[in-house]
Formats: sequence, C-alpha cells, structure tokens
Amino acid sequence: MLSLEAVSMIKTQVEMKGKQENTSNWKGEWKVFLSLGFEKKRATVLNYSHVSLDYIFKQIHKKLQNETEDRAFKIDVAYQFETVLFSEWNKLALHTRKNYYRKGISFDKGFYTALLEQEVNGNAMIQPKDEGVALNLENLNRYLVQANKVHGKLQIEANSELIIFDTFGYYFDGEVVLELHSGGLNNGRRRSELTSTDIEGIIHGAGAYLANQVGADGEFVYGYFACFDKKIKHYNSLRHASSTYSMIESYEVSRDEAILVAAKKALRFLAIDLIREQGDRAYVIEQDTNEIKLGANAAAILAFSKYMQVTQDMAYLPLCQSLARAICDQQQEDGQFIHVLEYPTLAVKDPFRIIYYDGEAVLAILRLYAMDPDATWLNMAKKAFDYFIAKEYWKNHDHWLSYCTNEITKYLPEDRYFEFGLKNAFGRLDFIYHRETAFPTFLELTVATHDMCERIEAADKGYLLQEFDREKLDKTIEKRADFQLNGLFYPELAMYYKNPAKIVNSFFIRHHSFRIRIDDVEHNISGYCRYLNRITAHSPEEIKEKMQL
Repeated sequence: MLSLEAVSMIKTQVEMKGKQENTSNWKGEWKVFLSLGFEKKRATVLNYSHVSLDYIFKQIHKKLQNETEDRAFKIDVAYQFETVLFSEWNKLALHTRKNYYRKGISFDKGFYTALLEQEVNGNAMIQPKDEGVALNLENLNRYLVQANKVHGKLQIEANSELIIFDTFGYYFDGEVVLELHSGGLNNGRRRSELTSTDIEGIIHGAGAYLANQVGADGEFVYGYFACFDKKIKHYNSLRHASSTYSMIESYEVSRDEAILVAAKKALRFLAIDLIREQGDRAYVIEQDTNEIKLGANAAAILAFSKYMQVTQDMAYLPLCQSLARAICDQQQEDGQFIHVLEYPTLAVKDPFRIIYYDGEAVLAILRLYAMDPDATWLNMAKKAFDYFIAKEYWKNHDHWLSYCTNEITKYLPEDRYFEFGLKNAFGRLDFIYHRETAFPTFLELTVATHDMCERIEAADKGYLLQEFDREKLDKTIEKRADFQLNGLFYPELAMYYKNPAKIVNSFFIRHHSFRIRIDDVEHNISGYCRYLNRITAHSPEEIKEKMQL
C-alpha cells in the first residue's frame, strides 16, 4: 500500500470515528496531528487545525507528497477536550505515577503548542514530586523549539488555562494501516488479538533486539534510558546470564540463526570472563564487587542448560555441574541458602539479599537434573522445598517459586508441592489483575501456575483445585498478556524517542524513565514464550512443529 492510499483510508476511518465520538472538534475546528517517523531521530509532529477535515487531509496529503521517501507515519485526532487551570492540573500531575500521565496537552487555545501524550512523555516533560511544579520547563521549552511549535514566549502561571485531550489514531507502517488504542493506559499502541502469530513476532523481535546488544566479545550493552538515548553504564553478571537464557528461548520459537549466534557469544563471555573455577566448583563473579551471588550461579546454569536442551550440544555440562556444586555448598542443613559470598575467600557477605535467588537456584538445579539425573540435585531441591514450605515462602508470590514448583512436581507430584504453588499465585491474583504497571514477571508467575494446574488435573488431583478459582486465573493471564504490551516499544511509540531504531521491539519500564535494561526484555520474552505454549497447547501437530514448540 502506498502512503497516499493509506491517508485516504485513514481519512475514511476518522470520519466514521468522529461521528461516533461526536466531540472531535474544538471551538468548531478539528485538531489533527501528523507524526512522520525516522530511523535515528525523533518523529516530526505537525499540528493541523481547521473547520474542514477535508482541508486538513489535503494538507497531510500534500506534505507526504513532498517527502523525498516513503516513511512510516501516524495520524492522531484530538477529542474529549477539557479546559483546566494550570494550578489544578499541576496538583494532578504531581501525584500521577511518573510517565503515567496519558493525555495530550495544549498550552494555548489555538493549539500551536499542543503536544501529543507521546511527545510529552518521550521528552520527560512531567516529573512528579511532593510539591512544586510538575512540568520540567527546560525539557518542555527545548522540545517546543526543536519541534517548531513555539509561537511567542510560553508563559505559564497558576491561573493559566491548559486544554487537555484524548486522541484516537492510526499508524501506517509502510504496508498496512493499524488502528491504535485510544485513552487510558493502553493509549497509542496498536490493537492486538494476541494470536500465536502476534506473540511469535513479539518474541522474535525482542530476541533480535537482545542479539543486537551483544558485542563481538559477547558482552551486552546493558541498557538505555530511551528518552534521551542515554546508555546505562552499570553491568550485572546475573542479568547477563538470564538474558542469554531468554535469547535462546526466543531462538527456540523463531529459529533465527542470528539470535543463536549472539547467544553463543554471550555464553562464551559468561564462561570465560564472568566465571571463576576453584577445583570442581565454579562461581559467577560480579566484576565490580567480587561478589558471588546465588542467583547468578543459578542463572548461568539456566542459560547453559537451555542451550544444551535446544542444540543438543552438551559441552557445557561439566561447567553446570561445577556451578551446581557451588550452590550445594551454599545450602545449609535446614535447606536454606546463603545468598552472597565474597570471592576469592568464599566468606559469607550477605546471608540473605533477595527472595528471588532461592526459587531461581532450585529451578536451575532441577533443570540440570533433567540432563544429569544425579539424585544429589533432586535431593537439594527437596531439601529447599522443605524449608520453603516450613517458612511459608508462598507468601512472597515470586515467579521463580512458581517456576520451580512447576518443575519439581514433574518428578515428585506430591500434594504439598502443588498446594504450595497454588497458594503462591492465587493469593496475589487481584493485585496482579489490577496493577497499572506492566510488570513482566506477573505473566511468568500466572502462566507457570496455569501449567501446573493442567498437570494437577491430568494426575487426577482435581480436589486440590476446589478452593482456587481457575477462571479468575485464566482471566488474569489474558489481562496481563495484553496489558504487558504497554511496555513494548512498538514502532508507533519508539518514533517519539531520540533514537527509534535503537529501541524498537524492546521492552521498557515506564516509571523508571522508560528504562530498557536487558533483563526487562528478558522477563517479557520468558513470559510470552510460556503464554505462546499455552495458547498453542492444543494446536494441530503440524502447527506446533512449524513453530518449533
């Protein structure tokens, strides 16, 4: 489809939608935004105001005709206008979660300084705090100049009037026109049916993003703050390992050889640069602190074992065994793990640091057991679970605990383990369902629990499920699978940030300044891989074979 054909199609949709909304003009004029996408710079956003929608679309048509090349673009139409005093708006903005203000703003009645929500958030213009002014005036004014939206000096006082508005929009990606969500926390992203094809594409895109972050030596670019393309300089060996694991998961779905090549480099870096061996023990080292983290050894085993499972190349098995022996040394008589040691003395630095390490360690040991059926590994897991159950660890509602519970019941389908896993998830469902942040581990936790419920039924243990609402679990999974896409840099969102090509198809944390860290991407890949398995579980065998599931 040519871009000019797309404009005509969008115009038809806008006319229909405008009649439905019945509020698509301000003071008798339509307010329309055209965003032109570029690979390596922010979108150019043009504001149009006129009583005639035909006139506006003729101007858009002319603008696109004058472009030297076809490009992706987005058209938004403002509606549901509201005039508010700056003082009142400021109170609201001060106490709205960072980057969660999701309406457009015009600082004048003529809409010369009107900004889409994506322009506001993509340039960090609102910064909540306890008191003061929520607007970052430096970022606002800089962008207004860059975007050529300054018409006279912008003066904002307590009694200044702002016009806030919602938009409905359409994005042309160069091939098809996509309708976008309008209003609320889904605002501005494409509507998705969450088909297996959609999910497979998301997993592939995110895996390719991670692969592109792997350098020639196998080290990742750790991450970015997307608004201003600022690189995160810190590094974390644990997240290196776990992100490599998720890359291999993405390869398993997509069979994109470039992802596997990058994963091999990352595994080599992990084995050579981040692991130190002492006899028949191996330790993942945090280079900045010389710490040995329980979770890092576990993540390394997960990465190596996933590679071995997918490729049948067992070269890393001895290293996994050495890593597991080190974990064994950190397990105490009651089953509890010591979390952090110092290298090279192996002195205890931190008996407990974070709950995630425990479940991650048990999952890793069980994944190793699947390839190396040594009773030592299974006994370690049993001992840990005795401690988890005695200390009611299910109250932590941790996704790693869901994973390892699901794993241990494959070998030991005992009621006490199933009951632990059910309580770990079901006690948190209301919170997970209603949570406004696109927290990626929620999908992992709930889908792992769904998988366990399926096996409970298959084992004729349905009595264990009588007190648990399976329908509520299923609804929560579907809600999170859709809602989590609000953390994906689809092209129609990435276009508003400083370097779109660098961030497209990655996942971000909105309230952390649109942070993209390798583990933010990792958890989303893992969750959607499990979701994909769920929705294709009853697909014909030829479909599953095609998707390599």
